[in-house]
Amino acid sequence: MIKGFAILLSGLCFGQLIMAQTPRQLIAQVNQKFAKVNDYSADLEMKFDIPAVKIENISGKVFYKRPDKFRIRTKGIIFLPKQNPYYSMQSIADTNSFMAVATGTEVVSGVTATVVNVIPNNNNGDLILGKFWIDAVQKVILKSQLTTKSSGTIGIENTYGSKLPYALPDNIVFTIDVAKFKIPKALAVDINSKTKAADTGSAKGVGVISLRFGNYAINTKLKDTVFTEP
Repeated sequence: MIKGFAILLSGLCFGQLIMAQTPRQLIAQVNQKFAKVNDYSADLEMKFDIPAVKIENISGKVFYKRPDKFRIRTKGIIFLPKQNPYYSMQSIADTNSFMAVATGTEVVSGVTATVVNVIPNNNNGDLILGKFWIDAVQKVILKSQLTTKSSGTIGIENTYGSKLPYALPDNIVFTIDVAKFKIPKALAVDINSKTKAADTGSAKGVGVISLRFGNYAINTKLKDTVFTEP
């Protein structure tokens, strides 16, 4: 009986500790976890479900180096919001650049997440409003919704596996507003015979881009030439 009471008390204290965190502190802890990653490379598989654009599944290699170098090598055309799946992380990297407000909790994939709204202090940037569903125990972002000037509203869902200690997801799913999402002109060409690129400016609906990562190699001191070579 005493042991059970002690466990219950411990759980209550832990819950109170999480609730005592300010939204800004929670975001800072998320940033600290991702900061363990100086660079990485990984295998990447991409799936596309976008109105007016037919793209076969694509496999490739992805490279990242702090703070914002990112590259995908593949034999087809690809496009992503901001060309970087960590745009949501970069948007909250400077905790002094925004106001953070917690609005409660919601369950995401079976995990009770703290919901935090982020409003930039300066409206000169691309981000207008950010909404983040954060696992306050594991210190990772489970889901985010970004309202941007350039690409409308972008939804991002992360699923984690063995690289959870580095806040690196196994899967990222983007949901985009096709009518507002802008495809870079350099990518809107047919360089893959199985791919038919189209102008999404006249299309409507929601598009989904799924990324699956595997065989991570973390902190191997990638050279800058990886991101500049042809």
